[in-house]
Amino acid sequence: MSDEAEDLLRRLMPDAFTPADATLQERRSASTRLTILDAAIRCLAEHGYAGMTTARVVEMARASRGAVLHHYPSKQALLEATIDYAFYKRMSRYIADVARMTEAERVDANLGVQAHWEGYLTPEYQAYLELHVAARTDEELRRIFIPRARQFDAVWRDEVAKVFPEWSASRWRFDFGTYFARAVHEGMALNREIWNSPELERIMLEFVSAAEIMIREGRLDIRQPGEGEEPEKQAAAR
Repeated sequence: MSDEAEDLLRRLMPDAFTPADATLQERRSASTRLTILDAAIRCLAEHGYAGMTTARVVEMARASRGAVLHHYPSKQALLEATIDYAFYKRMSRYIADVARMTEAERVDANLGVQAHWEGYLTPEYQAYLELHVAARTDEELRRIFIPRARQFDAVWRDEVAKVFPEWSASRWRFDFGTYFARAVHEGMALNREIWNSPELERIMLEFVSAAEIMIREGRLDIRQPGEGEEPEKQAAAR
């Protein structure tokens, strides 16, 4: 991995991690926090938001209730930390995968699409999906989840753009390509068990990859929001 990618990931590390110069006790404490958060992610992925209880997280983390409550004294604190950690794990895996690619793999073969899709098959995404769906009807969760999701969406586009220099000619095309891949991959993840077709999955990924190259190269006319509208409509939208 390049120094730039490693520096990027260090800057995005959530509070569960410790700095390189941490003491032994700080490292042990961080290890406990990560164990708890990994258990919370698995709990969400396997049991859903309704099934995520402190008792179940304690059991899956193989930790004491006191240890969990010491680090995360409320379910809200645990959820906030879990959301941050799940996002970091997805992003760090993706950036690391892209950073390992050769230029030909990244630009010509466009393997970033496959790496992006594989992120949707992880417990971290399943946990994210459970929270996203539950936030539609749970107002308390919505207040926690939606602002973080919006912030992470902006961070994802800003930071991931740095490992795709071939998109630098047009930031809007990169953003649109990100939205497009995410929309398709989320739909694929939601319907995967229903479709039950690895062949269809492969064809969909090939289509996304080809479309992304056309977007990048300017062979598809992608209008920006508000572009081409009458001035009155643009003013009303603002």
